[in-house]
Amino acid sequence: MIKELKDKYLELWWNTETDLHMTNNKVSFIKKLANERKIEGFRKELFKTLKKYPSKHEEEIWRKDVFKKIKDMEVNILNSEESIIDFFTNSGYGNVTEDFIDEVKVFDPKMDVYDIFQAIRNVWIMNSIQILFDMEVKLTPSIFSYSMLYPYSDNYLDDDGVSNKDKIEFNKRFREWLLGREAKPLNFNEEQICKLVKRIEEDFKRDTYKEVFQSLLIIHSAQEKSLIQQREKTLPYEKDIIGITFEKGGASVLADGYLVKGNLEKEEAEFMFCYGVFLQIIDDLQDIEEDYNNKHMTIFSQIDGKYPLDRIINKLINFIDEFFRREIIFTSGKSEKLKKIIQNCSKIMIFEAISKNKKRFTREYIKLVESRSIVRFSYFKKIKKRFQKTFSEEDIIRICNILSNSELGINIK
Repeated sequence: MIKELKDKYLELWWNTETDLHMTNNKVSFIKKLANERKIEGFRKELFKTLKKYPSKHEEEIWRKDVFKKIKDMEVNILNSEESIIDFFTNSGYGNVTEDFIDEVKVFDPKMDVYDIFQAIRNVWIMNSIQILFDMEVKLTPSIFSYSMLYPYSDNYLDDDGVSNKDKIEFNKRFREWLLGREAKPLNFNEEQICKLVKRIEEDFKRDTYKEVFQSLLIIHSAQEKSLIQQREKTLPYEKDIIGITFEKGGASVLADGYLVKGNLEKEEAEFMFCYGVFLQIIDDLQDIEEDYNNKHMTIFSQIDGKYPLDRIINKLINFIDEFFRREIIFTSGKSEKLKKIIQNCSKIMIFEAISKNKKRFTREYIKLVESRSIVRFSYFKKIKKRFQKTFSEEDIIRICNILSNSELGINIK
């Protein structure tokens, strides 16, 4: 199955044009500056409000005030009649986020907040799959466990301080746990992974849901193959970097789908696989500097400094658009809206990644793409640092707890 899916979407990739026809409206320089002022005002006001933590009887009013500031910012900047925040909050994402953070505190009280939010990203992807399947959006044992597996395993496999030999030995033990066999964990990290696999086994019985565990073995195999991307600079065509990228990304969200539904139809598996492919490519684009410096080869870092990335980004954008144009499943009103959000947010992430890597593109291309951005590219860099400097880990958790009250999105007018 995995070879068939990989071949299908590699063929789509190679057949996708590299000429880009921008459909987004241009955003004037004056409008960009106005948007930046709004964001700066929002950041400062939000900081002040968060620091004025109220007494118990005023807490609900305070929560609504914070939520309204966040929502007004979104609507004002995106000029959208419908709030994306409302869509996700009313769908139950907030409650799931709160439940997830609470469960992490019990499972691993010392987990770093940024590792928590790495895991939450996958929780939200699995919540989006629940929406596509018209299922209740909630935190299941499998969603918690699969989303937590990869801060533990990914961070270990990406650690340059760990030898390839140790990573290979760890992967062998990991595979044994996924197969339901006994293998002694060697440290706290491995003990946690072992516990998470057992939680999935409690949610999906191995004899009944064989494809769930096959999907976990598929992503594990893809992770093993991805080790050849590390610690050695390679030329295009020397190793199958793009094949590894497609397999790893596609397998990851394919496993998401199985761990949400238990089994998938052919068209559903195809959707999940391609969803994972373009998320992986965007992730590689965002990490190109770090990957190149660490000799971690991706389709971007492999050609970094040799060619401008203009055309490959055009191909990526066109690939995403062509995928959504072709797919014919998940047609409910809510699913259609979610697919449009995924498509648009993917492009925003691409724009933000381009802004961080301007030297890797031609001046003409930067000018073309930046003309469609809601803020100047130079501001993208500044705002991330400013938000990280302004808001503490406690503030981030507090904001999530505020967004977790799904009724706020309904009550605020």
